[in-house]
Amino acid sequence: MEKEDRVTVICIAFNHEKWIEKALDSVLSQSYESVELIIADNGSSDQTAGIIRDWVKKHSFNFSISVTYKSESIPYCKLFNELLNLSNGEFVVDLSGDDFLYPQHLSFSVDRLKQVPNAAFVFSDAFISEENGARNNYYQRIDINNLRGKILEREFYQLLISKSFISSPTVVFRTQILRQEEGYDALLTYEDFDIQLRLTNKYPVVFSDHVGVYKRKHPASFSANQYKSYHSDMLPSTLRVCEKIRAMNRASSEDSALKARVLFELKHALWSANFDPAKGFVILAKQLEVKSLEFSLYRLWLRIRLDISWLYVTLT
Repeated sequence: MEKEDRVTVICIAFNHEKWIEKALDSVLSQSYESVELIIADNGSSDQTAGIIRDWVKKHSFNFSISVTYKSESIPYCKLFNELLNLSNGEFVVDLSGDDFLYPQHLSFSVDRLKQVPNAAFVFSDAFISEENGARNNYYQRIDINNLRGKILEREFYQLLISKSFISSPTVVFRTQILRQEEGYDALLTYEDFDIQLRLTNKYPVVFSDHVGVYKRKHPASFSANQYKSYHSDMLPSTLRVCEKIRAMNRASSEDSALKARVLFELKHALWSANFDPAKGFVILAKQLEVKSLEFSLYRLWLRIRLDISWLYVTLT
């Protein structure tokens, strides 16, 4: 294994005492030979930091490990970029402290990335653990058949505007490209929607046909609060990303995909009574010259600020 083939795994944990040891063990168990691990406890108030300290004492001789302990939580994207600057790997993984990697994930991912030297990242399938204990694949077999062996370029960018299609915990980035694009947008509260679009707008990406990650869904996970009533932390970031998409788009079909996305996010902002972000989505829809009965109804809804978020919570 060449030194330049090293993979840096950045593991950021916040109140992950139930899962962090499993996440770190999964890095240790990788079949891939050249790995460095950068860990950050992002100001946890539970026992996460102590578990990390104990784990590092046991395993610091196995491979390169560095640890950062934050006294207070800082924004995720800002912290990731800070750790990215410490990376020595050609490839980099963003591992949440409540997920874990399967042993062959890095080997399969790097092999696929090296087949397409200008690809910005590779992604794969994942097992998604539901709150009720069920475990499901992220992708349907038809999706995998459509992705296998392809180099995904401009049309894939348009698909990502329309819907969330990548299992983000499975992504392995090419570090040089991620740094060149200045990492995550530090003004956002979450990273995946924006970075996937910015990279697929400029570079090819590839898929590896394997299950790489076990992703947990639980009430405390960030994505579970995407449309939190009244005070969603994510919707203002989604609005910022949509505004950036408008600037990146080159074709009318891409604008059409953005219009659909804006109406979708506007609907959820209204249902969850996040009226300030909803106002921003209305402004963006006007700029995109959206004209439909649906949009007219949403504008009326915003004008009267009808709060039925209690029903939204019940239905979702």
